[in-house]
This record gives sequence, C-alpha cells and structure tokens, in this order.
Amino acid sequence: MVISTNASQSLDAKDRHILALVQHDAKLAQAEIAKRVGLSTAAVNERLRKLDQAGVIRRFTAQVDPRAVGITVTAFVEVFIEHPRFERPFLERVQSLEEVQECHHITGEFSLLLKVRTSDMEGLRDLLLHQLNSMEGVRQTRTIMVLSTVKEESYVSTGVRGEVS
Repeated sequence: MVISTNASQSLDAKDRHILALVQHDAKLAQAEIAKRVGLSTAAVNERLRKLDQAGVIRRFTAQVDPRAVGITVTAFVEVFIEHPRFERPFLERVQSLEEVQECHHITGEFSLLLKVRTSDMEGLRDLLLHQLNSMEGVRQTRTIMVLSTVKEESYVSTGVRGEVS
C-alpha cells in the first residue's frame, strides 16, 4: 500500500510552522499555536482541520518507549519476494502484523525492508519463521539486529527556520 496525500494541497509558511509545532507537541493548545504563528485560534483550528482532511496530517499519536512496555528487540528484515504476483498478499499480511512497524520497497538484491520490534529473541524467531518466511512467495529474508539506537525520530522537517519556536 502506497501512502499518498492530496497533491493539490499547497502549504504556506504558516501551515508549515503549524505542522512543525504539532509534530513536536501534539498536545500544544491551539491558542498557543496561534500565538506562535501569528494567527487567530479559529484560523489555526481551520488550518489543522484542512491539513488533516487532506492527509498531510496522518494521525495524532503518543510515542511510547518500547522498553517501557517490554519490547526489547529491534531488527531490520530484508525480504526477497520471488515474483510480483506474491507481493500484494505479502503486503496485506504485513499490514496486520503489530511487530512490523515499517515496510519499504527498496533497491538492491531484496524487494522490501521491514523494521520490526518484538519482546524477545523468541518473538523475533516466531515472526521470522512462522509469519514471514512461511508466506507464499518469500524466497529469502535477511535479518539485521539493532545493537543500540542513537537517533530515532518520526519528525519530518517542514522547511521552516526555527521550526518549534
């Protein structure tokens, strides 16, 4: 599944600044956003509604520390799909697996790159052997274990200087 937005949505500097602020703190009051970007609260509310409807804002979420909920293993899994006819069912199945956080089409020897998280090595083994490798059309997987994470962000730069001030 390819994620797309309404391409006709044109973002001005105010929209970009609002996006930067809500990415940094989704609980920031609209009155505070309005003050920082120089608009009325009603204007900020309307802009947020339009950005949400256009798909520019995908959703508002809380970022949870994986270790705090017992998720201690992070890995990247390269997947080789042997024929394009097997790709759609594989992607549909991956969408339903909570352990799979990201799925990307990639260049090179493999077809897809998955970012996965599990509670332990047994969970990773189960995911690899019983969920991914057992699917029709999966010829091969290669797993890269994460030893430590230096930076992990979901923030997307909006191109505004001093974005969160």
